[in-house]
Amino acid sequence: MRKKYYRFFWGFLDKQKNWLNEMSDKGFRLVNTGRAWYEFEDCEPKKYRYAVEFVGEKSKQNAKEYASFLEDCGYRVLFKNLNLDYSVAKAVFRPWADKGGRIATTAGSYNKELLIVEKENDGKDFELHTDENDIKEYKKTVRKPWIFSGITISFVLIFAVVSLIFSGGLGFEPKSATRIGYIGNNGLSSWSGKYTLLDGTMKKTIRPKNDILNIAVETESGQISIEIRDADGNVIFDESDMETGSYSVSAPGKVSVKIEADKHKGRFEVR
Repeated sequence: MRKKYYRFFWGFLDKQKNWLNEMSDKGFRLVNTGRAWYEFEDCEPKKYRYAVEFVGEKSKQNAKEYASFLEDCGYRVLFKNLNLDYSVAKAVFRPWADKGGRIATTAGSYNKELLIVEKENDGKDFELHTDENDIKEYKKTVRKPWIFSGITISFVLIFAVVSLIFSGGLGFEPKSATRIGYIGNNGLSSWSGKYTLLDGTMKKTIRPKNDILNIAVETESGQISIEIRDADGNVIFDESDMETGSYSVSAPGKVSVKIEADKHKGRFEVR
């Protein structure tokens, strides 16, 4: 009798291997696999042992040759996917792979990154790599895609943070004003800028450290206005056509600062 079990192990190769061996211990032999399922048939308990081998760095031809080599050694081999992509036609660039395996397609080595290897149980541990140097090289091969993925994710996160800053996600909206010769600082608890020309509106959310907000303005020419609202939307500071000077206001919690400038030359500081 055959039974189908739905499981997916992502890149946890040892976990997948251990589960297959546990199924064998219960009297189930693996006969087929799919993207997220395994099909078993009844067998004598503990009759088979399983190993899971990563071959995602190999080209389609090299992976097939390696599988054939294992079969010539008396093992039974099944290909298995490492991901859950159901694309009909897809090409993936793998810079960490061997030459010839760096472009993986659904018609080639994509979704065939693993080999499930079966042998009859002879009472010995089933390991495909036993030589110390061989083990080290294999571990390096397995680590490569995860290291590359980690670097890629880091770049994506950096890009996301930068995008948040310039889209207002961190409380800053810089694109609504013309700025010439602008040098600024945009911290979580402060905001300042010095410039030759500032014209338009800018907004930013600030979280004062000591519930006190200090505002300073230097006007050489043009006009500048600053409005500050608390978290409830109440106006706690509102000054128009500001001359050079400094101010202090109580600001418990997060506040929203709006600066409106009309061809203003000088600087501002809110901290």
